[in-house]
Amino acid sequence: MMPPEVAQPIQTSPLLHPAAVLKGEETMDAPTTQPEKLDHVEQEKPDKTSEVDPLQEALVRLAEINELFTTERIHENTEDVASDAENSMYSGLSKELLDRDRRLGQLTMRSQQAAMHHNFTTLRVEELEKEVKDLKNRVYELGDDHDFKKPKDKLPIHLHELKRSNPYEFALNNDIVLLPISQQPALEVKLADAVVTKPTKDENASHNTGNDSDIKLEALIQFNPERLRIRSRPLMSHLEQLTATQVLSRAEEDRVDGEKVYSGMTFLRPFKFFIKHEAAIRKSVADVEAKVKQEAKEDSENNPEKKKAGKKEDDPNQRQFDAKDLLKDLELLVTFLDTDLRPTFDLRQQIRDGKAVEIEYADLRHLFDRGDLVVTRANPAYARMVVNVAVGREPLVHRASKAEEEHSTPVNGFAIDCISLGSNGSSFVPNLERFSIRKFHGRQPISSLLLYPLKFDPNADTIRNRFLEGGRNFSQVASSPFSHKRAVGETVDEPSISLNAEVVVDMTLAMNMRSEWRPESSVTTDDFTKNDRREVLERSWCKHSEYRYSCCGSDAIFNDLELDDVDAQEFLKKKGHILQPLTLEDLTDEHLMIMRPYVHAFVLRSRQWVTIRSNDLQEVIFRNSFDDLVLPDNHKTTVQALVTTHEKGRSPLSSSPEKLSIGSVLDLVQGKGSGLVILLHGPPGVGKTSTAECVADDTKRPLFPITCGDIGETAADVEHNLHSHFQLAHKWGCVLLLDEADIFLAKRTRSDLRHNAVTSVFLRSLEYYAGILFLTTNRVGVIDPAFRSRIQMSLFYPQLSLDVTCKLYEKFIRRAKAEQMRQGCYAFKIKEKEILKFGKKHFRTLEKNSYETWNGRQIRNTFQTAIALAEHQSMTQSPGDPQPILGKEQFEAVARGFMQFDEYISKTLGATDADMAKREGWRNDGYMMGAGNPAIPVVPMAMPQSARHVQRQAAAMKYDSDDDSDSETDSDEESETNVNEARAGKSGSADKGDTEMDRDRDEFYEYMEWKRKRSELK
Repeated sequence: MMPPEVAQPIQTSPLLHPAAVLKGEETMDAPTTQPEKLDHVEQEKPDKTSEVDPLQEALVRLAEINELFTTERIHENTEDVASDAENSMYSGLSKELLDRDRRLGQLTMRSQQAAMHHNFTTLRVEELEKEVKDLKNRVYELGDDHDFKKPKDKLPIHLHELKRSNPYEFALNNDIVLLPISQQPALEVKLADAVVTKPTKDENASHNTGNDSDIKLEALIQFNPERLRIRSRPLMSHLEQLTATQVLSRAEEDRVDGEKVYSGMTFLRPFKFFIKHEAAIRKSVADVEAKVKQEAKEDSENNPEKKKAGKKEDDPNQRQFDAKDLLKDLELLVTFLDTDLRPTFDLRQQIRDGKAVEIEYADLRHLFDRGDLVVTRANPAYARMVVNVAVGREPLVHRASKAEEEHSTPVNGFAIDCISLGSNGSSFVPNLERFSIRKFHGRQPISSLLLYPLKFDPNADTIRNRFLEGGRNFSQVASSPFSHKRAVGETVDEPSISLNAEVVVDMTLAMNMRSEWRPESSVTTDDFTKNDRREVLERSWCKHSEYRYSCCGSDAIFNDLELDDVDAQEFLKKKGHILQPLTLEDLTDEHLMIMRPYVHAFVLRSRQWVTIRSNDLQEVIFRNSFDDLVLPDNHKTTVQALVTTHEKGRSPLSSSPEKLSIGSVLDLVQGKGSGLVILLHGPPGVGKTSTAECVADDTKRPLFPITCGDIGETAADVEHNLHSHFQLAHKWGCVLLLDEADIFLAKRTRSDLRHNAVTSVFLRSLEYYAGILFLTTNRVGVIDPAFRSRIQMSLFYPQLSLDVTCKLYEKFIRRAKAEQMRQGCYAFKIKEKEILKFGKKHFRTLEKNSYETWNGRQIRNTFQTAIALAEHQSMTQSPGDPQPILGKEQFEAVARGFMQFDEYISKTLGATDADMAKREGWRNDGYMMGAGNPAIPVVPMAMPQSARHVQRQAAAMKYDSDDDSDSETDSDEESETNVNEARAGKSGSADKGDTEMDRDRDEFYEYMEWKRKRSELK
């Protein structure tokens, strides 16, 4: 006989009538008779040595307290007390009773009565529980330590079946919900539409061994599960205990048409719960099997003697379900894992091995894990690390409750949050990038996705090495205070421009100048894309309530979004540092691969900030040497000496400062006049700017050219802009070049106060600039006298002589040939002697006709135009045509254009540029012309042929001779002359060659005679 159900322990009752407390031996019910007077109660002290009865002790305490009441002459009527107790239950009357007892001074007594009531009730309940337990033990012959428990309610047991249903069969309705529990399958799978899969090589091999076409078709058609409904409550309870996740507790009970119904738990694709706990579920099968055996053994051993002896067994009444029922349902779940989810597990294994080729949209969650390195589809410049994903399933409801709406953010497609690293000038900071893969149907190649893991790229190893190299370059450049580089490539800014210029990379200064470039120092999880909670909320089938999702036996959708939150926390514990700033020492190869290779640089030539790729940066090759610079005597030595002396101990690029020059400490005011200011003046195109470029290259420093447009017009603008440019040049150790400086160096006048202020500001700024500054001008005559004392050296550059002109021609020819060799492209042939001959002849012609000879810039432009003509001829010629030649033909075509322009200007203005400059007092181009040159011999116009040859050989100047006649053009001709023709020596050709030589000699001696007469006139 089993013991009956034991009532729950008696709870403490609310305060009853105060008079009831005075009735010591009666029950707690309201008294019906007048209580005896307390004056007759005898006070007896209990004997401490004897056994004290708790009830007797309580009565003694009551008597002691009541003695106080009798001494104070407090007597209350029982009926009045009962009425007061009833009235105290109403808020309005209770306040009146409180005020009355406060006036009568009875509040202390009321509190004492309440304390007594509580103590008495507790004592009586304990006694009753003890008596009931003793009684049960005597009746059922159980031990004193036996604990009586209320039998637990049994969980319903569903039909042990794994049912696969189509979407129509899977939907709930009134008839399905009201089916008997024994007819409802414990597990039910909702299958999606069939998907045709592409067989692997192994599958093809296995199919080819047989002849059954049905087997092949079955292998190609795959039914993917969309949902799993678990009705088995024992299985839900088991999963809840196994995974420490709420499963059964979310499946509610309800009534439909008076019948008790139970909600099932539905798991959605991609079944993250089973993917995560697969191993634990499989392992638990053995534990449940052991428990089945244990329960069977306990149920068969129904031995009352063991129970008398106090042996504790597993009471069947305390089981909510039998382990054998759980085992059957658990085996069905394992079957679901082995069959329906087998393609999913195989896909995950292929993804881990990097062998997966195609994927469905619903399986994208298996492709991307937090911490994966991913790349974009088109020409990735760097990798990214996945830090968060949002599945982006279709919402099951369009509206949610207000509380749920706060956590419901629509997700467009499959959202992926990635982290890359950039630089803020002092550390490497994270940059959050969001990507979204739009929903697609069927399967797609993984490499065709907008974003995919790096390991699936066919050239993964090559890309990984490229990212590592780019990350190292970026980290070195970004962590340096500044770097002088050459940028060759397209800028990242919009609109993009093509660059091939020297730049200075200074990340800190760039972000100070352009605040929009400064990134946030850290990223928080609040910035991540949030999952749409409507994905796991589904309205009940009965539609009774819009926001009650398990009404009338409807399924509860398992909230797998919480699993994402758990995974996110685990990821942050391991790699949460990626969301915070990192130093150069913290960087690993993984960090280098996710570096954004974009640096902010200052283009020195255009004076603008741009964003370029670090891979487009090259080391600066300093090619402009003083040896290639054609300058007047002593100019090179003077400039080199000044620059070298000034730079002693001042170089910001040097780690060991040298001793300062003695001349640098001669100024009385320290810091004043510590810069090096050199003025270069002369006509245009004679090498002034080239001198500054050679100084920059010789000292391996950036050349920072500025113009009047960069400085401004007003005194305030000039002061601000000069200070800014001087600061940049000094910080980067630049050679500063101010072209056309006469605009700010012009003499001050009484009428133009605005210009006077600009000049004064410029004067003051020059004195406190500590770097190297080159000022160039072709109007030195307008410079204010105050500048003379602030300029360390002034160098005059005269017009190019014939000797210098020929050297420039030779230099450009060498460069053109060197470029042909570097490119390996010989589209045209360069006739060096012919070009040099043209240069000398053209110089004499211009000088004889009183035109200005070409300067260095004009000669360079002529070479560029002539080469363009030769290249165009090469591109437009027909097959079989002879190779184009770069010679006097192209140069003469260019010279004719220049000549026409010079004639037009001369006739329009009535003078040449040099004459006008001298007349206006800007400069004197004829100064130093012919100085230092030896006397030119006078040659008669009529002279025998032999005498002409003697006179030609006696010419003093190298380039005054015309010894490069046709006989010297043999080096330009690579074709071999026929030996027989050379021996025969055709008289016609010889006569023609002699005629051309005579004509050239006549022109030369005519030029020499003209030059002699002009010198006599001067």
